[in-house]
Amino acid sequence: MDLQHLTNKNREFIHIATHQLIKDGKSDEEIKTILENILPEILDNQKKGVPARTFLGAPTTWAASFTDKANQESKENQVKNTNPWLMWLDTSLLFMGVVALLNGLMLLFNSKTVSAGLISLLALSFGGGAAMYAAYHFIYRHMGKPKGERPGWFKTILILTAAMILWILIYTATAFLPATVNPQLPAIALLLIGAAAFGLRHFFQKKYNILNAMAPQSK
Repeated sequence: MDLQHLTNKNREFIHIATHQLIKDGKSDEEIKTILENILPEILDNQKKGVPARTFLGAPTTWAASFTDKANQESKENQVKNTNPWLMWLDTSLLFMGVVALLNGLMLLFNSKTVSAGLISLLALSFGGGAAMYAAYHFIYRHMGKPKGERPGWFKTILILTAAMILWILIYTATAFLPATVNPQLPAIALLLIGAAAFGLRHFFQKKYNILNAMAPQSK
């Protein structure tokens, strides 16, 4: 790789970038490929009086981006975790976060809003998580398969309807519980529960790479 035609500023850019690539654990062959790919662009801009730092940014940031991209692609290519309990928990925490935060905000700005009961919130969240996982298990995970291997429309509608009805019945039943068993939560408690639910979901997603039961599936 001939660097003789580069200006002092551009040589310095290459030197700093190379040091960063080495620091990030890139092999000699990887570094050579990266620099050879960018060198024609640097030379072309150099003729126009534009140094590499101007159109590529700081050399350390530019070099580090190759490691960031590789890490991101690696994460995206990882096989998602389809453990039923984790998928159920993931969706349940999502429901809990959304419902608790919305109810908390509404209660905060309108005192006439009906506050969610603790048991009602749990039933709505974990019942919804179970309903969504059932839909995934019996229907969505088969999307993209040959037609003969996918469930028929009648079975699909039957399962979705049954799951939703059961979910609604369980949630509705909690409304008949006494306040001592199903206490109404104040706005601040709902907001804290919502934030905690989203925080836990993010933690479990990072730790276990859980497949979202509501995400479109393809084979």
